[in-house]
Amino acid sequence: MRNHLLLFVAAGTLMLSSCTQSVKKSTAENPASAVSASENLKIEFSGTENFTIKNPKLKVSLHGMDEKLADAPATLITEKEYEQKSVPFTIDLPVPKDAESKINPKPAGPAKYYVTISWDSDGNGKADEKGDIFVDYDKQFPNVKLSSEPQKIYLKILK
Repeated sequence: MRNHLLLFVAAGTLMLSSCTQSVKKSTAENPASAVSASENLKIEFSGTENFTIKNPKLKVSLHGMDEKLADAPATLITEKEYEQKSVPFTIDLPVPKDAESKINPKPAGPAKYYVTISWDSDGNGKADEKGDIFVDYDKQFPNVKLSSEPQKIYLKILK
């Protein structure tokens, strides 16, 4: 019985290690799935509310962190200012080729990325306060993948 258990554990370990190697190999063989230095992260912002925009200037930021660390702080990877006069809208956010290497502490596993915005959309001189447009965390957390596929972020008015 003990020999059968050892054989089962050894077979399971072999299966898992071969799966991990094939995933790593397929990612290395398909670099087109990652954003290169010349590509941008396409982000579609939308919302269901009636947005009144008095100040069109907003800042979009990309943050990264180790997916496995629950209490690790996120690292700012890049940010860029835009001007938008209506919602929905789509932007192209330039992402550095070495985005994962900028994350501190260095990820032991896969990196996780998310987007934030800072917008004084009501024009009162104070961003991210009551009356401003911000990310709708209730609908969906703004996680993104560094790929050329369009990513959707939901917005709402801070109340």
